[in-house]
Amino acid sequence: MTVHVIATGGTIASHFDGVEWTNIAGAQLVSEAGPHGCDVTVDDVATGPSSNLTVHDMVRIVERIQRALADGADGVVITHGTDTMELTAFVAALLLGVDGARPPVVFTGSMRVHSHAQPDGPQNIRDAIATASDRSAVGREVMVCLEGVLHAADVVTKVNANSVDAFTSAPFGPIGSVVDGHPGFRDPAIERPKATALADDVPLLTSYPGIGGAEFARLAEGRRGIVLEAFGDLNVPQQLWGPIHAAGAAGTLVVLASRPFTGTRVEDGLTMLGAVGAGGLSAQKARLAVMAALGTCADRAAATLFLHQFSLSYDAHDRSTAP
Repeated sequence: MTVHVIATGGTIASHFDGVEWTNIAGAQLVSEAGPHGCDVTVDDVATGPSSNLTVHDMVRIVERIQRALADGADGVVITHGTDTMELTAFVAALLLGVDGARPPVVFTGSMRVHSHAQPDGPQNIRDAIATASDRSAVGREVMVCLEGVLHAADVVTKVNANSVDAFTSAPFGPIGSVVDGHPGFRDPAIERPKATALADDVPLLTSYPGIGGAEFARLAEGRRGIVLEAFGDLNVPQQLWGPIHAAGAAGTLVVLASRPFTGTRVEDGLTMLGAVGAGGLSAQKARLAVMAALGTCADRAAATLFLHQFSLSYDAHDRSTAP
């Protein structure tokens, strides 16, 4: 059993020696976190904060994952900065897909630097390698593993920049956990298609009180897709209705996402507006999913169908009907 670790820098590799900051190589991180119950190979591909990464950088990391899997790795772990870990993990989910045979792919990192008196990185690495080497993790979603919790890449979000308990899958629960070096999972994985490429030039605009329609029109003009972060259940200010309708009529795939969770994909108001909902994806992930849909599909209708295969469904258990 061989797990391949791809080290990409981030807080987990950041070390202050009292004089200057340096980046610790992946082999050292893995060695310090050991021993491990499998063979481990290591590949350093980038250093520095993950906030510097572009989508092209994220795709290159996924290409390294694909190469490791093609070379026979039984699992892959990616050490990554936490600022954009959930986004690179979702790019991996889009490009790798989910099927019953794919070896585990697990992202991990840390909230404390390597030189911290009580670093959280070593335990996170141990848990991630244990998960990637476990047969029960085969055929599952791309995962994010921190603090002994396993999150699916499509729902995980960093919600606290000042705590080791920084990530959540809310309103969903985590897909599993690691206890004493052994991963356990709640539910079976859902198979999903894989994207073939990510299209460039899909802007993301956030609605705010008083936003002008001209701002949306300028960003949408001539583009195949655009994501607008809306309010609530995909509500947008009235001054945006006309520009959104015009963009949709011109052939642009207009996708509305929201900061709070809403699983809305298609409904009469959206259809009249000329837009579709992101199906529960955050605005950041909706943008990546639209890039994948447009990079994979030849027309807007097919791209919409592809996008909605990544929709999230959540039963809110309305309290008004509770006994």
